[in-house]
Amino acid sequence: MLAQEYTTHDATALAELVRRGEVTPLELVDAAIERIEALNATLNAVVEKGYAAARAGAASAVRSAPLGGVPFLAKDMNIEVAGLHLTASCRALASLPAATVDAPLAARWREAGLAILGRTNTPEWAGEFVTEPTWRGPTRNPWDLARSPGGSSGGAAAAVASGMVPIAHGTDSGGSIRVPAAACGLVGLKPSRGWVPVGPHHDELAGGFDCEHVLTRSVRDSALMLDLTASPEPTSRYPWRTPEVPFVRALAGALPRLRIGLALRAPGGLAPADAIGAAVEDIASHLARAGHQLVPFEYPEGAGIAEAGAVIWMTAIAEEIDYWSARLGRLLQPEELEALTRASIEAGNRWSAVDYVRARRAATRATGAMALSFESIDVLLLPTTATLPPLTGTIDGRTNAFSLERWNELSYQYAPYTELFNITGQPAISLPLAEAGVEGLPIGVQFAAPLGHDARLLNLAAWLERERPWAGRLATLRQRLAAQVTASA
Repeated sequence: MLAQEYTTHDATALAELVRRGEVTPLELVDAAIERIEALNATLNAVVEKGYAAARAGAASAVRSAPLGGVPFLAKDMNIEVAGLHLTASCRALASLPAATVDAPLAARWREAGLAILGRTNTPEWAGEFVTEPTWRGPTRNPWDLARSPGGSSGGAAAAVASGMVPIAHGTDSGGSIRVPAAACGLVGLKPSRGWVPVGPHHDELAGGFDCEHVLTRSVRDSALMLDLTASPEPTSRYPWRTPEVPFVRALAGALPRLRIGLALRAPGGLAPADAIGAAVEDIASHLARAGHQLVPFEYPEGAGIAEAGAVIWMTAIAEEIDYWSARLGRLLQPEELEALTRASIEAGNRWSAVDYVRARRAATRATGAMALSFESIDVLLLPTTATLPPLTGTIDGRTNAFSLERWNELSYQYAPYTELFNITGQPAISLPLAEAGVEGLPIGVQFAAPLGHDARLLNLAAWLERERPWAGRLATLRQRLAAQVTASA
């Protein structure tokens, strides 16, 4: 299979080609490798390559597997993958050996038939809405190389949007799947808390804010991956609820008439840029014309809990450093860590256990208040980000020029709409439903649903994909990138 033909298919379609015998898993892997090698010097999306193992696995792949032979990339965060290193983009962990055993989630990737080709770039400890680690350098947005692909799953987003792979792992503790999806014109679902495992070393990550899933070009790929990875794990403290129907099956169901809340302003009051606000209002009008009830949504008192969220999240980073120091057998030194990481360690060690539990109590209050607010609506419609992707270097969490106050301000100005749903555990999805001006930069539109109602979101997302398809814009991007590579060869 030629690399250019390979990029025209999503993961579901590629797997079907393999099952029909029209292409082999090894041909898919080789096409992905060719695409990565052609683009990675420009985009810096892939930071570790496991080509030999991927080719060996493809040679013996089970073609009947749900995603047999489909190329895949794992984010360099949280999930250990046999044969690959896990560093969280922290140069202090570079000396650790590669993992010898798959984490439970990675084992599910392999059971699904995915061919894991390597690791994608992320900011240090996945701590930012941009992907610019000191150690490995910035990942470039394939839509505009001067801009960030978002973060923290920016490497994954750039890889999928550019056609390196059709699907890639992402983590989301405050928007780290949805923000890059918006920046790169992709589907980014943060599932409900507890669906997807994060073990074996933890039963939860980032104080329960973290969710593991994928970035995709199609809604059906996201739904299929949730079906393949959502199941109980022995280390989890969350009760397991079997989905009423498979998530993929929910895509084909008739879309019921929905009560949809509309919120243009973020918790804290920030309004989106004009182009983004207009895009969300346009989708609201489209939904209203289709018979859905649109109502204004006001965030409940207590929903704006950025300070409490910071206590939980920064303490989690400090604990991660402590954990990995034990794995290394020595303390990580300040000069080995970026400025935001050092600030998190300082804050995490300064706050008391009482401060932490007080923050958890605030998160619980916000969760309850949002649950009550959703009793009058089925889905919430809002922006994914407040602005278009920032220029590389705009948000500095790395250098000695770092200011936590300034960093918080700039991060909030870019992405104030996503963290709340990590705190509440609700599912939320970003869809590439619009583009901005002559540059054609993608705009993400976000939807959220009550906890456990991921199928409702996916049903709505699939309807919108049919109504407002985005595949053509992504195809044009991939063609443009191919022309740039040819011209520079």
